[in-house]
Amino acid sequence: METIKKTRWFPEASWLATLASLLPLWLLSLAITVEGFPKPPIPVEVGIASFWLAIAVGIVLLWKSWLPPDVALVSLIPFVSMFNFDEISTRYKTPFILMCALILSIGMIVAQRSGSLTVRWLILLIAAVVVLVLSSNAVSNYWQMVDGLGLPFECMPDTQDCPLPGNLSPWWVLFFS
Repeated sequence: METIKKTRWFPEASWLATLASLLPLWLLSLAITVEGFPKPPIPVEVGIASFWLAIAVGIVLLWKSWLPPDVALVSLIPFVSMFNFDEISTRYKTPFILMCALILSIGMIVAQRSGSLTVRWLILLIAAVVVLVLSSNAVSNYWQMVDGLGLPFECMPDTQDCPLPGNLSPWWVLFFS
Protein backbone atom coordinates (compact mmCIF):
# COMPACT_ATOMS: atom_id res chain seq x y z
CA MET A 1 0.00 0.00 0.00
CA GLU A 2 1.30 3.40 -0.96
CA THR A 3 1.39 6.23 1.56
CA ILE A 4 -0.68 9.28 0.67
CA LYS A 5 1.50 12.36 0.66
CA LYS A 6 0.17 15.72 1.73
CA THR A 7 0.63 18.41 -0.83
CA ARG A 8 1.76 21.58 0.86
CA TRP A 9 1.13 25.05 -0.43
CA PHE A 10 3.72 26.63 1.84
CA PRO A 11 5.61 25.38 4.91
CA GLU A 12 3.58 25.29 8.12
CA ALA A 13 5.96 27.76 9.75
CA SER A 14 5.51 30.44 7.05
CA TRP A 15 3.87 33.77 7.81
CA LEU A 16 1.25 33.03 5.18
CA ALA A 17 0.25 29.84 7.01
CA THR A 18 0.18 31.71 10.32
CA LEU A 19 -2.06 34.45 8.94
CA ALA A 20 -4.30 31.94 7.15
CA SER A 21 -4.84 30.13 10.47
CA LEU A 22 -6.60 33.27 11.74
CA LEU A 23 -9.29 33.05 9.07
CA PRO A 24 -11.62 30.62 10.92
CA LEU A 25 -11.48 32.81 14.05
CA TRP A 26 -12.45 35.96 12.14
CA LEU A 27 -15.13 34.21 10.11
CA LEU A 28 -16.71 32.79 13.27
CA SER A 29 -16.49 36.18 14.95
CA LEU A 30 -18.24 37.75 11.98
CA ALA A 31 -20.89 35.03 12.07
CA ILE A 32 -21.85 35.61 15.70
CA THR A 33 -22.33 39.35 15.18
CA VAL A 34 -25.47 38.77 13.07
CA GLU A 35 -27.77 38.18 16.04
CA GLY A 36 -28.95 41.20 17.91
CA PHE A 37 -30.72 44.51 18.05
CA PRO A 38 -30.71 47.08 16.62
CA LYS A 39 -30.10 45.62 13.19
CA PRO A 40 -26.63 44.04 13.08
CA PRO A 41 -23.96 45.68 10.91
CA ILE A 42 -23.88 42.74 8.48
CA PRO A 43 -26.75 40.90 6.79
CA VAL A 44 -27.84 37.55 8.20
CA GLU A 45 -26.93 35.83 4.92
CA VAL A 46 -23.31 37.01 5.23
CA GLY A 47 -23.17 35.74 8.80
CA ILE A 48 -24.51 32.32 7.87
CA ALA A 49 -22.14 32.10 4.90
CA SER A 50 -19.18 33.08 7.10
CA PHE A 51 -20.12 30.38 9.61
CA TRP A 52 -20.14 27.62 6.98
CA LEU A 53 -17.06 29.07 5.32
CA ALA A 54 -15.24 29.03 8.68
CA ILE A 55 -15.96 25.33 9.02
CA ALA A 56 -14.82 24.56 5.47
CA VAL A 57 -11.70 26.72 5.71
CA GLY A 58 -10.87 25.24 9.12
CA ILE A 59 -11.06 21.70 7.75
CA VAL A 60 -8.85 22.56 4.78
CA LEU A 61 -6.33 24.39 6.97
CA LEU A 62 -6.22 21.49 9.43
CA TRP A 63 -5.68 19.06 6.54
CA LYS A 64 -2.89 21.21 5.10
CA SER A 65 -1.32 21.54 8.60
CA TRP A 66 -1.64 25.31 8.49
CA LEU A 67 -3.98 25.31 11.45
CA PRO A 68 -2.57 23.49 14.47
CA PRO A 69 -5.27 21.69 16.51
CA ASP A 70 -4.60 23.78 19.62
CA VAL A 71 -5.00 26.99 17.63
CA ALA A 72 -8.18 25.58 16.07
CA LEU A 73 -9.55 25.04 19.56
CA VAL A 74 -8.84 28.64 20.54
CA SER A 75 -10.61 29.74 17.33
CA LEU A 76 -13.85 28.44 18.85
CA ILE A 77 -13.79 30.90 21.75
CA PRO A 78 -16.15 33.32 19.94
CA PHE A 79 -18.89 30.73 20.47
CA VAL A 80 -18.27 30.77 24.21
CA SER A 81 -18.40 34.56 24.26
CA MET A 82 -21.56 34.53 22.14
CA PHE A 83 -23.55 33.35 25.16
CA ASN A 84 -21.85 35.96 27.31
CA PHE A 85 -22.84 38.76 24.90
CA ASP A 86 -26.46 37.65 24.53
CA GLU A 87 -29.07 40.43 24.85
CA ILE A 88 -26.51 43.22 24.56
CA SER A 89 -27.06 46.01 22.06
CA THR A 90 -25.17 45.48 18.80
CA ARG A 91 -23.68 48.96 19.27
CA TYR A 92 -21.64 47.37 22.05
CA LYS A 93 -21.66 43.67 21.22
CA THR A 94 -20.07 43.99 17.76
CA PRO A 95 -16.98 45.92 18.91
CA PHE A 96 -16.67 43.65 21.96
CA ILE A 97 -16.59 40.57 19.70
CA LEU A 98 -14.14 42.13 17.25
CA MET A 99 -11.81 43.22 20.06
CA CYS A 100 -11.89 39.69 21.49
CA ALA A 101 -11.00 38.34 18.03
CA LEU A 102 -8.12 40.82 17.78
CA ILE A 103 -6.70 39.81 21.17
CA LEU A 104 -7.03 36.12 20.28
CA SER A 105 -5.37 36.79 16.91
CA ILE A 106 -2.37 38.40 18.58
CA GLY A 107 -2.11 35.46 20.96
CA MET A 108 -2.42 32.96 18.11
CA ILE A 109 0.28 34.68 16.06
CA VAL A 110 2.70 34.90 18.97
CA ALA A 111 1.97 31.29 19.94
CA GLN A 112 2.55 29.94 16.44
CA ARG A 113 5.79 31.88 16.07
CA SER A 114 7.15 30.58 19.38
CA GLY A 115 9.50 27.62 19.25
CA SER A 116 8.26 25.46 22.07
CA LEU A 117 4.97 23.58 22.23
CA THR A 118 4.73 24.26 25.96
CA VAL A 119 5.23 27.99 25.41
CA ARG A 120 2.64 27.92 22.61
CA TRP A 121 0.03 26.29 24.86
CA LEU A 122 0.80 28.74 27.63
CA ILE A 123 0.41 31.73 25.29
CA LEU A 124 -2.87 30.37 23.91
CA LEU A 125 -4.16 29.75 27.43
CA ILE A 126 -3.23 33.28 28.52
CA ALA A 127 -4.91 34.79 25.42
CA ALA A 128 -8.06 32.75 26.04
CA VAL A 129 -8.23 33.70 29.73
CA VAL A 130 -7.61 37.39 28.94
CA VAL A 131 -10.43 37.37 26.38
CA LEU A 132 -12.85 35.59 28.69
CA VAL A 133 -12.06 37.94 31.59
CA LEU A 134 -12.27 41.09 29.45
CA SER A 135 -15.50 39.98 27.80
CA SER A 136 -17.10 39.14 31.16
CA ASN A 137 -15.98 42.48 32.53
CA ALA A 138 -17.37 44.30 29.46
CA VAL A 139 -20.73 42.57 29.86
CA SER A 140 -20.84 43.43 33.55
CA ASN A 141 -19.97 47.07 32.82
CA TYR A 142 -22.62 47.22 30.09
CA TRP A 143 -25.38 45.98 32.38
CA GLN A 144 -24.24 48.33 35.16
CA MET A 145 -24.44 51.21 32.68
CA VAL A 146 -27.93 50.15 31.56
CA ASP A 147 -29.06 49.64 35.15
CA GLY A 148 -27.90 53.17 35.95
CA LEU A 149 -30.28 54.53 33.30
CA GLY A 150 -33.29 53.53 35.42
CA LEU A 151 -35.17 51.89 32.56
CA PRO A 152 -38.33 49.93 33.38
CA PHE A 153 -37.73 46.23 34.03
CA GLU A 154 -39.68 45.09 30.95
CA CYS A 155 -37.77 47.51 28.73
CA MET A 156 -35.04 45.88 26.62
CA PRO A 157 -32.28 48.46 25.97
CA ASP A 158 -31.81 49.75 22.43
CA THR A 159 -35.04 48.35 21.04
CA GLN A 160 -37.70 50.40 19.29
CA ASP A 161 -39.67 50.76 22.53
CA CYS A 162 -36.63 51.58 24.64
CA PRO A 163 -33.86 53.45 22.81
CA LEU A 164 -30.59 54.12 24.58
CA PRO A 165 -29.63 57.77 25.02
CA GLY A 166 -26.71 59.05 22.96
CA ASN A 167 -24.49 60.12 25.87
CA LEU A 168 -23.53 56.64 27.08
CA SER A 169 -20.03 55.34 27.75
CA PRO A 170 -18.17 54.31 24.59
CA TRP A 171 -17.57 50.58 24.07
CA TRP A 172 -13.81 50.76 24.73
CA VAL A 173 -14.40 52.27 28.16
CA LEU A 174 -16.67 49.37 29.07
CA PHE A 175 -14.31 46.81 27.56
CA PHE A 176 -11.08 47.94 29.20
CA SER A 177 -12.31 49.34 32.54
